[in-house]
Amino acid sequence: MTDLPGYLSAHIQERLAAEAFELGIRVDVRGEVVHLRGEVVSEERRLAVEDAARVAAEGREICNEVSVVPVGEPDGEERLS
Repeated sequence: MTDLPGYLSAHIQERLAAEAFELGIRVDVRGEVVHLRGEVVSEERRLAVEDAARVAAEGREICNEVSVVPVGEPDGEERLS
C-alpha cells in the first residue's frame, strides 16, 4: 500500500465501516501515527474501532481519541398525532 496519508485515511475509514460498522469516525494520518476522532455509544464500540483501524494501519501507532457518548432510554412515550 502507498504511504500517502489521504489514501491511508480512506482505507482505514473503509475498514471502520465494513468491520466496526462506524461511519462517523474521522481518521487523520500524521507521519507514523493514525489519529481517530469521533463519538460512539459504548466502550465496546470504541475498542472495535481501534481494532479495525489497527489492522488497516499497517503497523502505525493508533491514537484513539474516540469519545463514548451513551444513548439513554427515552423519558416517556412518544406521542404521534
